[in-house]
Amino acid sequence: MCNELDFSVILAVQRPQSNRFFRLRRYNGLSHEHTNRIERETFYDYHIHHATERYQEIGMHEDSFATPTDRYANYEGAIDCVISDAKFVIPHGTQLNLY
Repeated sequence: MCNELDFSVILAVQRPQSNRFFRLRRYNGLSHEHTNRIERETFYDYHIHHATERYQEIGMHEDSFATPTDRYANYEGAIDCVISDAKFVIPHGTQLNLY
């Protein structure tokens, strides 16, 4: 059975001369609780992870910090948010393929 609330849409850049990616943003579904350790805040909501220097400084993943959002309610909406937030320009009439 597929959980339609369990998804991640990730905006990342590939590190030079590496097969590793640096996650700039991660748009997660409503499938789990998230805790921001530094702020000691926990929430259960759709949320957007952001790459932050302060979380990296304490040895955590670059995108460990997240904020709750009501900007999307499914993965298609999360993709729209990535496109908008990153200011990608999609040529008119272009079909986006998810896979």
